[in-house]
Amino acid sequence: MSTKKTKYLWDVTYRPHTRAKLGMLRDIFNIWLTIWNGRRQQQWVDKEWYIIDLFAGRGWYTNKEKEDSGSPLIFLEEILSKERKLKNNEVKIKLFFFEKTKKIFNELKERVDNFLKAHPEIKDNIELKFYYADCNKKTEEIIEEIINNSQNPLFLFVDPYGINIHKETIKKYLTLNNPIDIFFNYSKEGETRTRGIAVRPLINQKEIKTVNSLQEFLGKDVDYKTKKDLNLLKEYGETLFVDKGYHVVGFDMEYPNRKDIIYYLLFASKNETVTNRIVKNIYAKYKEEMSEPVLFGKDFYLNTILSISPKIRGIKRKSLLYMTKVEYGNWTINHIVGCMHGCKFPCYAMMMAKKFGWIKDYNDWRKPRIVTNALELLEKEIPKYKKQIDFVHLSFMSDPFMYDSEKGTLIPEIKDLTLNIIERLNKEDIKVTILTKGFYPDEILNDSFLKDNEYGITLVSLNNKFKQEFEPFSSSYEKRIDSLRKLHDAGLKTWVSIEPYPTPNLDETAVNIENILEKIIFVDKIIFGKLNYNVNSSKFYNNYCFYEEIAKKVINFCKENKIKYHIKLGTPYSDVKTKKIFKEKNDE
Repeated sequence: MSTKKTKYLWDVTYRPHTRAKLGMLRDIFNIWLTIWNGRRQQQWVDKEWYIIDLFAGRGWYTNKEKEDSGSPLIFLEEILSKERKLKNNEVKIKLFFFEKTKKIFNELKERVDNFLKAHPEIKDNIELKFYYADCNKKTEEIIEEIINNSQNPLFLFVDPYGINIHKETIKKYLTLNNPIDIFFNYSKEGETRTRGIAVRPLINQKEIKTVNSLQEFLGKDVDYKTKKDLNLLKEYGETLFVDKGYHVVGFDMEYPNRKDIIYYLLFASKNETVTNRIVKNIYAKYKEEMSEPVLFGKDFYLNTILSISPKIRGIKRKSLLYMTKVEYGNWTINHIVGCMHGCKFPCYAMMMAKKFGWIKDYNDWRKPRIVTNALELLEKEIPKYKKQIDFVHLSFMSDPFMYDSEKGTLIPEIKDLTLNIIERLNKEDIKVTILTKGFYPDEILNDSFLKDNEYGITLVSLNNKFKQEFEPFSSSYEKRIDSLRKLHDAGLKTWVSIEPYPTPNLDETAVNIENILEKIIFVDKIIFGKLNYNVNSSKFYNNYCFYEEIAKKVINFCKENKIKYHIKLGTPYSDVKTKKIFKEKNDE
């Protein structure tokens, strides 16, 4: 980089957009510190926090005759302003600063060293790590330094030179279980310039290299050839953040002398209150300060802020873990209200949700909400109830691996939350049983989960005509069985719930339960139960005798194949002695 360009890069005298960006960073980070340092968060949050600045620069800018702090000094200054409270709470913040230009890296270290000499009182609260490197090449090394835990908050600042950040780099950080807040400069100028080259025939190696840079920036899951401008940005935000359960707000920063957009400042967090209320208000304040006066002031600008949120809405609860009255259960967690599967047996969970006023109707039930403070509640409740818990079941009131029939995939927000809950319980040596009409993701095969966990699917038919009528939006029977078989083959414990089992007037294949049983001969346990709350099933002329015959077939099959079983109470041949099927210690 030439001396002239370098001097311009660090001079913000005539760059109000850069000054505004730094002001937003300061305001947002100040609030981040305030929230995590607050009394409520301190009840459960761990004492080690993280700040990662992937493009730290030299640490300061010139502004006429004075100096303005860059991101590294902004972080340190804000930590200094809360030094006493951080010290009282025994918080240690690890800061990671990246810079790949040698001269700028040396200036950064010198400036930070001078700051620490002037403010030695901050040293007890921080630990600094400097990296003279390309941040895209050191991701795994940084992740090794981080406690991968929902109790350790992380602030990620990404302010690249042009489009020099790889999408995969950010994705790797987002695989962490930590509560992560991201402030990200999406270079609209850099993306537009390189996209202009990428959509035309390439003529030389330089242009090919440019296109590769664009693909590394946008990722392979973004269609930059047919989408552009705001549509391209939204697809980028959705594939990077929203699909992981993050809410995103964006500030469109314009050139000072024309209406074109230089970059979008994206803020992403799983905490909707932080994005859509706090940061959105900060953005609107800066919009008002940088724009012409309007009649309704900041309220007008609030409506102009870009917002992208997951389809899955969030709710908060006061408690999470509770002892269930379901006969074969022990403790349970229902971290979701509603279910996209839309089963029509009818669904007992939907009936209860409607009775308690949690949902309005069937369509509302099919718009699930996740409990956004579930992990926070777990941190408080595990120490309280751990000694009473034999195992925890996921879930009696919804599906922990919910299937999106439109996309043919699991709903990512629900999947990720479920995996985090299982991992957190397993960390305390608490066994988890799971039941789904979706399928099991490959992450279940990771070594981070207990081998004692028991993974189940609901399977009441193999008849696709029946499924279309009664389980219209769940995953296919074949997909469920295949995913369970995969877990069994990996040495994990598996089970099947054949409940609510239909009568022949609802499913003509119901008389031949042998077909289902043969498909699941590999499982360790089976639970069988009749269909309740269905008028047509109750009117079936031979209801009791039918269930008596089918239950007997299940029992005989299980005995012949050494499969443990439980027949639900209210179904012929039920036995209270087998209801502790998941409490048994010696399942080998």
